[in-house]
Amino acid sequence: MRQLRILAATFLLISAQGAVSQNVGLAIQPTDPVQVKPVNQAVLLTCKPTAQKELFTDLKWTDPRGEIVRQDNEGTISSSWPSTRQQGQAVYTETLGTDGTLALIIRNLKESEAGVYSCSATYANSEKFVKNVTIETYVAITWEDAPSEQYPILHSDYKVKCKVHANPAPIVDWFKNNDAISTTDRYVIEANGLLIRRVTEADDGVYTCRAIVMNTGEYQERHIKVEVHTPPSFEEMPAEAEVVEGDSGSLTCRAKGKPSPTYTWIKGDTREELSNSLRFSTNPLTGILSISPAEKNDRGKYICKAKNAAGEVQRPVELGVVVRPHIDELINISLPAGSNEAHLKCVVSGWPLPHVTFQRVGSNERFTNGVQENDDRIVLEQERLPPTVPGGEERTQGHLTITDVVKSDDGLYACIATNKGGEALKNGHITVEFAPTFALTPLKEAWSWDNHPVNISCIAESIPNATITWRLNEREIDRDGNIKQIGNGPGSILQIIPIDRRYYGVYKCVGKNIHGEAQHDILLREAHPPSEILQAKREVITATTITFTFIGPSNDGGLPVRSYAVQYREGGRNWDEALNKTWPVDSPYILEGLEPQKSYSFRFSARNDVGFGNWAAEDYVTMPKRSSPEEPKIIATQVLDGVIMSPYLDRFELRWRIPPDNGEPIDLYEVKYCEARNSSDGWISEGNCRDLELPSSGPPSFHVTKVKPNTHYKVELRARNIIGYSVPGQAIFKTARDPTKTGPEPITEAREPVLSSSALVGIVVAGLFVLFVIVDISCFIFNKTGLTYMVTSGCGSKDRMDSEINRSAEKEPLKGPVVLINDDSLTKETEVEYDAKGDGTRVTIVPPRHSAV
Repeated sequence: MRQLRILAATFLLISAQGAVSQNVGLAIQPTDPVQVKPVNQAVLLTCKPTAQKELFTDLKWTDPRGEIVRQDNEGTISSSWPSTRQQGQAVYTETLGTDGTLALIIRNLKESEAGVYSCSATYANSEKFVKNVTIETYVAITWEDAPSEQYPILHSDYKVKCKVHANPAPIVDWFKNNDAISTTDRYVIEANGLLIRRVTEADDGVYTCRAIVMNTGEYQERHIKVEVHTPPSFEEMPAEAEVVEGDSGSLTCRAKGKPSPTYTWIKGDTREELSNSLRFSTNPLTGILSISPAEKNDRGKYICKAKNAAGEVQRPVELGVVVRPHIDELINISLPAGSNEAHLKCVVSGWPLPHVTFQRVGSNERFTNGVQENDDRIVLEQERLPPTVPGGEERTQGHLTITDVVKSDDGLYACIATNKGGEALKNGHITVEFAPTFALTPLKEAWSWDNHPVNISCIAESIPNATITWRLNEREIDRDGNIKQIGNGPGSILQIIPIDRRYYGVYKCVGKNIHGEAQHDILLREAHPPSEILQAKREVITATTITFTFIGPSNDGGLPVRSYAVQYREGGRNWDEALNKTWPVDSPYILEGLEPQKSYSFRFSARNDVGFGNWAAEDYVTMPKRSSPEEPKIIATQVLDGVIMSPYLDRFELRWRIPPDNGEPIDLYEVKYCEARNSSDGWISEGNCRDLELPSSGPPSFHVTKVKPNTHYKVELRARNIIGYSVPGQAIFKTARDPTKTGPEPITEAREPVLSSSALVGIVVAGLFVLFVIVDISCFIFNKTGLTYMVTSGCGSKDRMDSEINRSAEKEPLKGPVVLINDDSLTKETEVEYDAKGDGTRVTIVPPRHSAV
C-alpha cells in the first residue's frame, strides 16, 4: 500500500513538471509562422516570454544569416547585413513596454531581407527556447511611367505610356471610356503602353490601364486623360493694317490649335522680338501687338508666330503708318486791286499724300478742283512735288489762282489738307490794296451850342492804311488851339470847342495812301432850343387831375425834343409864383394835385439838349367840383375771349388801378362777385352773389377765395369816398378746371342743339369773317378807313392812322368806349384794363409795371 502511494505521488510530480514545461516559452506576433510583406514598407515583429520575464535571460533576435540583431534606438545600422544599407534603413530591435517584449523592426523592407528570423532566450539559466518566423516579400503594383495626362499629336503614331512593375509580374489590360481595348490595326497593346497608329481627334478620351497580380490579389487602375493636340493654323486675317502716327494702334493675330497657341511678334526688317520693346507690347494669349504711340518709321513687315505643343506657324502683316497732313508752307500775298492774277500756294506733307483745297474764311463752301462754278475767275489746281532730299517723301502743292482781282477778293483763305489721318488747316491772307474810301463813316452832320465841346470822327478804309488830315471850310486847322486831332489814320477824331461862329461849317476829312485819295464832309451846325409848342390839348379832366397831349414845336432846334413842361398858377397869381412839372417825351402827360373848383392858368414849353424853348399855348381851366371817385380799372394778364383766366381751382386774384379820387380821399372799395353764364344778352348773374368791403389803405389787389373750379364769375368793383360810389369796374373771371375730374365742361347756357359743336363753330367763324369783310369794305368806300384802306394807301404810317382816328372822332363821337384788343400783345408782362358794362366793353392795353411809362 505504501508503495502504491509513493508511485502515485511520483506520477503526480512528473505530471506537474510536464504541465509547467508546456506553459513556458516564447510567443511571436503576428502569430503566422510565415509573414508575407510588401517591399519598401516597414515591418514590426514582437517576441515575448510566456512566463515570468524575470526567469528569462538573453532574449534576442537573429537574422536569416544567424547574426544577432542588436538593439539600437538611435536608428544607426545595427546589423551588418546587408552591407549596402543606408543610414535610416537599419534592421534593429527595441524593447517595448514592461512585459519584456522585444520588437524586431525593419524600417524599409527589401527583397534581400527576406528569410527566417529567430527569437531565442534562456529560461531559468538552464533551458533555451527558440521561436522562428519566416518573412517572405512581394513587390506591390507600382506605376513607373504612367502620366495621368498625355498629349498625342494629330495624325502621328503615339504610345499611351503605362509601365507597371510588380513581383509577381502583373497582368495588364486596357479600356477606353469603360470599353475594353484589344490589339487591332490601330491599337497595339505593348508591355509599356498602348500604341495608337495615326492619331485622330476621335482618340480623345479617358483611358484605363489595369494591373492585376493573382498571386497576391492586387488590383489597381490608372486613369489616363488623352487629349489630341493639333498644330496651330491661322484663321482668316488681313495681310495689311494701318495706324495713324501719334495714335495708339494694334495688330491682331488669330490662329486655332489644340491647345490654344501662344503668340510672339517679330519685326520683319530687324528680326527683333517685340514682347518687351519700347512702345510695343504683345499679349501672348490673344495675339494682339499694341503700338503706343505709332511713329512714321514703324511702317513695314511684322511677323506673327503662333506656337503650341503640336507645332508652330508664322504669317507676315504689312503695317502702314498714316501720317497726318501737315501744312509746310503757306505765304501771304499782297497786290493792288485790278491786278491780272493772284497766286496763293500751299505745300503740304503726309502719307498717303494729302488732297489740298481752299476755303474762304466765313464761307461754308470749299473750292473744288478746276474752275469754280459760281466764279470762273477762281481756279484750284494741285501737283505732286518730288522729295527735297534723297530718300525723302513727296509732297502736294495746291494753287489757288484768282484773275482780275477786285477789292472783295481781300480776306483770309484757309488751306485745308486731307488724308486718312484727318485734316490740317492754316489761314493765309490775300491782301488786295486799294485807295481810301469813307464807306464806314456815316456821320455827315453834328451839332453844338454855347461853346459846348463836340467830337466828330471819320474812318478811312484802305490798304495800306491811309493818312488822315482835316480842313475847315477849306482852311488848315493844324495850329488852332480850339481844335484837337486824335489819330491820323486810318481813324481820326476832332475835338472841337466852337467859341464863335467861325467854328461852324464844313469839316473835310481827307484820307490818302499810295493808291489814291478820298475825302468826307461833316457839317457842324449850331443848335438852339426848340421853338414854341404848337398846341396843348386837354384830354381828360377830373376834379384833381388833367391829362394833356401835345403837338410839338415846328422847329426842334436841330436836336430831338426830350421832354415837355407845364407851368401853372392859381387865379390871379403871378407867373413868378407858378408851379412846374416836366414829363419825358411819350410818357402819360398827367398833372395831378390840383384842387376842385379852382381856376388855373397853364403855359407849356418843349426842351431839347440845348434847353427849354419859350412858354406858349396858354390855357385857362376851372376844375370840376368834388365828386365820387373815377371808375376803378380792373387789371389782368391772362385773357381768353374777354374772360380773365385764373390759374387756380378755388380762387382768383382781383387787381385794379387806383382811380382819381376827384377831390375826396377814397375810404374803401366794394367788391361784388356772382356766378355767371353767357347768353345772347351778354353775361348774366345767376345768384350766389357775395359782397365784400376792402380798406383803401391796402394794396390794390384781393384774392377772392372759396369759389368753384371751372366756373365763370361776374365781378364788379366800386371805389367810395365821402361823396359817394364810383361807377363800377366790371370783369368776367373763370377758375381753372379740376384735372382730377373728367367729362365735358358745364354748359353755361341751355340751347337746343341743332348742329354739332364743331360745325357750329365753323359756321360762326365763317359768318364773322364775311361780316368783317363787308364792314371793312364799307369803311373803305365811305370813310376811307379800315384794313383795305391801309393796304391800298401804303398802310404803315402810324401818323396817318392817328389822323384818321382823330378825324373820325371829330365827325361823330363814340357812344361807347373804344375796343382795342390784340391777343398777340397780351404777354405775361402785359396788363389789360376791363370795363364790362351794358353799353360796351372797353379794353385798354396797359404797359408792364416796369416800363418807361
